[in-house]
Amino acid sequence: MAASISRFISGIAFICTAALTPAMAATTAQGGVIHFRGQIVEDPCVVNPQHQKFALTCPQNGRMQTTHISYQDALDGHHTSANTVQVSMKYLDPEKKLAVVELDYR
Repeated sequence: MAASISRFISGIAFICTAALTPAMAATTAQGGVIHFRGQIVEDPCVVNPQHQKFALTCPQNGRMQTTHISYQDALDGHHTSANTVQVSMKYLDPEKKLAVVELDYR
């Protein structure tokens, strides 16, 4: 009986130590400096659907640049020429009348 109580107390102590160690370690950070270079935030791209393609207008080098992307290129996961945006498209129905276009910014 004494051995089981001893194991129980040891188990509780272990659980408490394991639970508190990450919290204590997180509070002992010494600090530091983070440097950012370049532009942090840009305007999002504007997508204008056209016949069998998209006109994608995005900021590039301080100006708005327009790229035309076909539906097939969007289905294949097209990257823009500046490689800052990946365009993908998925049809929601077998008739290919409804689709979702996704822009992934890099």
